[in-house]
Amino acid sequence: MSDIPWGPLLITIAVVGGVVVLGLLFALWRKYRMIRSAETPLPAKVAFWGSIAYTVFPIDLLPDPILFDDIGVLLGALTYITTTVRKVRRGKEGRPG
Repeated sequence: MSDIPWGPLLITIAVVGGVVVLGLLFALWRKYRMIRSAETPLPAKVAFWGSIAYTVFPIDLLPDPILFDDIGVLLGALTYITTTVRKVRRGKEGRPG
């Protein structure tokens, strides 16, 4: 039999995953002011609220101790929102007066 202590290892993975998810939620929440702007496209707003809802609600693709799906959704939303808002700002700066 294997002498690997699976209990503490799984608890450590779950705790690290939880810390990563909380950090990503915080980073996403910092984008809230951008999301409230009238210039922000609707798909970016949907990505923001949808990713938060997916992370908070208990229904997941993978069971909750495995947070890889939550991390992927949050990273995807954060990337999409950031690039979308940057494109909108660049377009706004490029327009004449």
